[in-house]
Amino acid sequence: MFLHIGKDITIKQEDLIAILSIESILQKKRFEDICKSLNIHDKIIDVSDQNIKSLILVKENGEVKGYITNISSTTLAKRAQI
Repeated sequence: MFLHIGKDITIKQEDLIAILSIESILQKKRFEDICKSLNIHDKIIDVSDQNIKSLILVKENGEVKGYITNISSTTLAKRAQI
């Protein structure tokens, strides 16, 4: 199955690693730590239209990538039926 994450972007659910709330990450000042530890700082794609709500981590072709989207983590989880 595919998960629509904003704009015209869909990802394979089998590639999904995590759906994280940006608000909770920023409150704990963990965003930079997550990006550094996963080595994805230069592999983040922003599809949020400046309304940042969620960070989605996926593993595509053996490479971890991040997507920043304007869809809440709760809505994305419901769409993925997690």
